[in-house]
Amino acid sequence: MMQGGESAGGAAKEAAANLGASAWAGKEKTVAVVQEQVEKVKAHDDPAGQAAAEARKEERFEEVEAAKQDAIRHNAAIAKDGRAAAIVADETEAQAAAAAETEARAVDAEG
Repeated sequence: MMQGGESAGGAAKEAAANLGASAWAGKEKTVAVVQEQVEKVKAHDDPAGQAAAEARKEERFEEVEAAKQDAIRHNAAIAKDGRAAAIVADETEAQAAAAAETEARAVDAEG
């Protein structure tokens, strides 16, 4: 019966995966900001170009945030499946132990 340990391990894996997704998103957003700044410098006399650069950055922010949220949902689903598998394994182990105990009592009763 390792449910507690497996759940804690699964929770740690989920947290680590979420941290990775957040770090990736932060890096991608930083890249988008730098790209926006470079584009704005190149378009310093062009308000439309500057607005377009900002719009591209905002669009990239939205894409990155959506990808991060998808990853977090995916990590939660994997963790949930892992916890469910651990529970099934615990139940199977308990049923096997109960069956072995019942069989042992039957043998003792016959003997």
